[in-house]
Amino acid sequence: MLKTFSRTHVDLTMGEVIWTLMQLANPWQAGRNSNVARFEEAFAAYVGTNYAVAFPYCRTAMYYALTALNLKPDDEVILPAYTFWVDAAMVIMAGLKPVFVDVDFRTASIDPGKIEAVITPRTKVIFPTHLNGLSADMEPIMAIAKRHKLRVIEDCARSCGAVYKHKKVGSFDIGTFSFGYGKSFYDFGGGMITSNDAAFIERVKDLKKDFHLISFKNLMIQIVKGNMLRFLNNPYLYTYTLYPLICKYVLEGNEKCAALFRVKMAAYETVPDSFRVDMHNVQAWLGMPQLKRIDETNVKRMTNAELLTNELRGIDEIVIPPLCEDRTHVSVHYAVWSEQSRALQRYLLRNHIDAQDESAVDTTTLTRFKQYVVGDFPNAQKLHAHVIFLPTHPHLTKNDMLYIARKVKQFFKEHTSS
Repeated sequence: MLKTFSRTHVDLTMGEVIWTLMQLANPWQAGRNSNVARFEEAFAAYVGTNYAVAFPYCRTAMYYALTALNLKPDDEVILPAYTFWVDAAMVIMAGLKPVFVDVDFRTASIDPGKIEAVITPRTKVIFPTHLNGLSADMEPIMAIAKRHKLRVIEDCARSCGAVYKHKKVGSFDIGTFSFGYGKSFYDFGGGMITSNDAAFIERVKDLKKDFHLISFKNLMIQIVKGNMLRFLNNPYLYTYTLYPLICKYVLEGNEKCAALFRVKMAAYETVPDSFRVDMHNVQAWLGMPQLKRIDETNVKRMTNAELLTNELRGIDEIVIPPLCEDRTHVSVHYAVWSEQSRALQRYLLRNHIDAQDESAVDTTTLTRFKQYVVGDFPNAQKLHAHVIFLPTHPHLTKNDMLYIARKVKQFFKEHTSS
């Protein structure tokens, strides 16, 4: 087979690739931030907030959102036990204390029914994660926040465009977004804070006063790397480039290849200088057309996810993404849980389907957060290391999705009969 189904797809048109490369001819203008305000305004309008402020990364947006709340050292931030390590790391780097709450097993989002039990006089923020395109259950979360006078910061990194009861994620109080690889759209990295709170946004902007422009070297690396990823994720090129390295990592345990794909957890003991680099004009210009077509690409993801759901429904050995009537799941990733997830992943890789590891983990198992762990988190523990992603990106066809589903069913048929 010459075609491999890649983990994701970098949604850049050929015209956009050529345009971004041409910007390297005028790095002085490309690296400035004079057009960022236009992208911020358009992004706020899309999410449904009055304001948006751009940042170099989502984790930077999280850190400065926490910092702009002017909290006291060791004030508490409630967040799901099953989430990205970065969320808890940003809480600690901001001088605050993470307080973990278990998640709902079906949605993998924070369980609102467990939040009030951990609220203390020091609690100031609830920090839910909208995981893989599905909104957390925001109505009870916002009711709790209102009752206890708490702020809510939403991790929308993987769920841009997701809707909960007619409101987009990121519009409930404070939203943080990512434009990195594997997200709703790729903007050579970058992040955003959204909110309707004018005073909060002013404090965020004040924190950016010491930000500097990107260097030409880093600008060139961003643009070249982004465009390389666009082509390397082509299903035929992928077969002979990234796919063999992934096979060596997952199937053979090759440590040299592992370094390319294993999640790197920076110490973040102090704020790195990279957190003070502003979004630049190339990202702002590129973000505008991406923003205009995100709803279209989300619909394609949802269509592909629906095909998988129809085909995989009824397999007892797996748990597939839930259908929630009160929210729109934009299926940035199709997360499948199974006790046999690692064996299934290896089987799919051997059949040219790159089933990606879920990067969310039970953060309470990580050594760096152990001192903050109180209680048990059975659902986070059950999800930990048992979730993989099936490809659903917009450039997969109906036949592609049926092939992926057929191989999943074939694995469990063989496993059950053995």
